Parts: sequence; structure tokens; C-alpha cells
Amino acid sequence: MDEILKDTVKDLRLKICSGEVKSVDVAKACYKRIAEVEPKIKAFLLLNEKEALRHAAQSDDKVRSGAKCGYLEGVPIGIKDNIMIKGESMTSASKYLENYISPYDATVIEKLKTAGAVFIGRTNMDEFAMGSSTETSAFQKTANPWNTEYIPGGSSGGSAAAVCAGMVPFSLGTDTGGSIRQPAGFCGVVGFKPSYGLVSRYGACALASSFDQIGTFSRTVKDTAMLISVIAGKDYRDPVCEPTDTIDYTFGLEDADILKKLKIGIPKELSDYETDPEILKAFEESVKKLKSEGSQIVEVSVPSYKYVPALYKIIMCAEVSANIAKFDGIRYGYRSPNGKSLNDEYSKSRGESLGYEVKKRILFGTFVLGAKNYHKYYHTAQKVRTVLINDLNKAFTACDFIFSPATLQMPVKFGQQVSEECDIFTTVSNLGGLPGISVPCGFSRSGMPMGVHFTGPRLSDAKILQAARAFERVSEWDINRFPKI
Repeated sequence: MDEILKDTVKDLRLKICSGEVKSVDVAKACYKRIAEVEPKIKAFLLLNEKEALRHAAQSDDKVRSGAKCGYLEGVPIGIKDNIMIKGESMTSASKYLENYISPYDATVIEKLKTAGAVFIGRTNMDEFAMGSSTETSAFQKTANPWNTEYIPGGSSGGSAAAVCAGMVPFSLGTDTGGSIRQPAGFCGVVGFKPSYGLVSRYGACALASSFDQIGTFSRTVKDTAMLISVIAGKDYRDPVCEPTDTIDYTFGLEDADILKKLKIGIPKELSDYETDPEILKAFEESVKKLKSEGSQIVEVSVPSYKYVPALYKIIMCAEVSANIAKFDGIRYGYRSPNGKSLNDEYSKSRGESLGYEVKKRILFGTFVLGAKNYHKYYHTAQKVRTVLINDLNKAFTACDFIFSPATLQMPVKFGQQVSEECDIFTTVSNLGGLPGISVPCGFSRSGMPMGVHFTGPRLSDAKILQAARAFERVSEWDINRFPKI
């Protein structure tokens, strides 16, 4: 592995903009690393080396000419394959969109292009982001770089694995119920889901619109803050996007005294769930580290945690049913040659191109939205969601952040199931529209990474990044430790 790929994003950008290294050489190092490990990991669905090297050369020309460098000038990045890049395929890891070419750039892509980032390739994912293992992809299964017999998590498993394996310094994913932070925990990288509406979703393929958020993977919290500084901000094309101006989220990250100012809430309900003993031990040690640094540790209660799995399943599947309705085989995407009528065309186009997990969620979502079931299930779930949000807001009157394990179980082998309760503390962030970040905290005896998770009040993104960075400093996590693949 090329030593340049061990640099943080900040250091890479400084070296490129000073002329110490060339962006083209960094991009070539990424592709060399990908060639070495991709046959085992299968993190990428598409690599566009020619176009990436052309953009990297443009960054080098800019440096030579003395022009002002962008905030991420020449730095390589991976993009989850449900985010549009104009002129490139966007499959969402589904055969339905296998031949679809994006007609425009997503807002985050526009902003990354302006910042000078170099797009290395499109990362694998669960089909239409429906899954928690990256096994439902129609094209390939991504492996966990720490042990290729195990899943990397999902649905953004390709993005997590690419960063973990050193193929790219950072990447974009999407998070609907923990789809960034769960694979970040499984792969030992930093995964951040911003507050709902902080980052525009325009140009991202929708799964469940009231949950979805574009977020980031990186090796350090500071790299995360740099990327969020670029992609966050108002966008008139996303109606729920907050009308906030772009700010520098790296400001205040190195405050040495931040932990002394924080009240950290430990959820009382953690004891209600079966947690892997090694994860629980690592979490308790993490709490001790926070306490030793001066943080005030308090117990908080969110009684409606128990409703989270059911709430998520009902509301998410209902929104899936509505969003997937546009994939009808008529306007774009796969169209069955076997349809004999309009309804038959709809049925066969979906039946022949969509995977089991997608069909299952469509059917369940359609059921809960049915005339006889709407008030019994969907409407009731939305009312209970409000109860959950109120419980969370009450908890935040007693603490600054809720601190928990990122996942309640370790990665499983391919073919095994992740429990519904595994992601309960990450899913809460999506139900409440709250920011959440997973930070590595250690390794199990078998050599698999574990993470902890901060959940903060809505739009506390700058402060939660500061807290995560402070924990990162005291966690003794070695950012230069890469898996042997």
C-alpha cells in the first residue's frame, strides 16, 4: 500500500496544493490499491479511471498556474451508487437501473466538483439501499476488509469497505436507519449522518424520504468535518433542506477542554437489549475514558426506544412503497419484453428486475398503506414517532449527547442475519432527524473493530463533531492500522 494513502485528507490536500505531490499520483495510488484488494473486497461497481485521472491532472494544472485551490483540491473520493453523477451510470445496485445514465449531478456532486475532489468510482450497496449487509446487491457481495468471510454492514457497505481498505481517503454514503454508521462500526471507520435537511438529497435515489440523509465515511473525524463543510448547506431543490449557509465544521475541533464541558447521557434502556459482551466491555471502557477527561456522565431514559424496530419497519416500508412506484418500466429503467397489458407490464418489469428484499418491503409498505390498514398501522406509527421525538428532546434537557455502542452485535458471516435490535441506537437518529456519528473504539479478540455512537439534538452537528473528535483523541485508536487483505 502506497504511503501517500495513509495521509489524512487535510494532509493530502496540503501536499497537493503545495506541489509536494501530484493529484494524478494520488489517484494512481488509489487505483493501484484497488487492483490489489478489490478482487477480495468487491467494494466498487464502477471505476472510471480515465475520467478521474483527467480531473486529477486539471487539479495539478491549477496548482502549477498558481490558481486558488478548492477545499478538497485533487483529493480522491468514492461515491455510493445511488447518488447521481452526470453522464455516469447509477444502478442503486439493482438490475432495474443497470443501464440508467444520470442526466444531471446531485447537489453534493456539484459541490464536490467545485471543491476540486476527484471521483474514483461508484461503490457497492444493498439494492436500492434496502439491507444491512450489502448482500442484497444485484451484482456482487462486498466483504469486510478485516475478515473477508464477514459482512461489512449496509446498506453503504461498499463505501465503508473502500475507506477501511485504504482504496480511497473518504467516501459518500446514504443513511436511512443506520446505513452509514452501522457499516462504519463494523469496518472500523468514522461514519457520520448529519441532521435531517443539513445536506441536500437532490440527486440521491430515494428510499424513505422522511429518513434519508447523505453522509460520510472517513478515517478521522477531522476528515469528516472537512467533507461536511463542503456538502452541507441550503438547496432550493430539496424542500426539506435547511436554509443554512455553508460553515467550516473543522472550527473548534481541537478544543482540548471540550469533554470537560459536556454532559454525556447513557441510555438506561441499553440494559434491555442483548449486547455482545465484548462490545459492552469496550463501551464501558469508553465511558470511563470520557469520565476521566472530565465529562459528566448521567443516566437518561427514552422509554419509547422499545418501539423503534416496529416504527422504522412500518414507516420506512410505507415510504418505500410510495417511492418505488415510479419504477414502473415505462419511463426509464428495465422494461419487460413479456408484458401483455399495462398492468402486466408493470408487474413483469418489477418482478423480473427487482430482488427479494425490495419486493418484500414494497409489499409490506403497500399493505400498511391500504385503506383498511392505514389508520391502524401507518397513522398510529407516525403518532408514536412523535412520542419518541418528545422522549428524545426530554433526554437532551439532561445531557448534551446520548452515548451508546454503534451496534449491539459484531459483524456476522455471509448468510447469517443481523438482528433487528442491532442498529436500534442508530435508527433513532433517523426517526428523530438527529445527527449521529460512529467512531471506532477498539477491536474484539477475533480482530474485528467495534465502534461507539454519539446522538445529538437536531442541528447540533458542529458540536457533535467536536465531541467525536475529542473522544477520538482519548480512544487511542490507531488511524494508520489497516487490515491485512
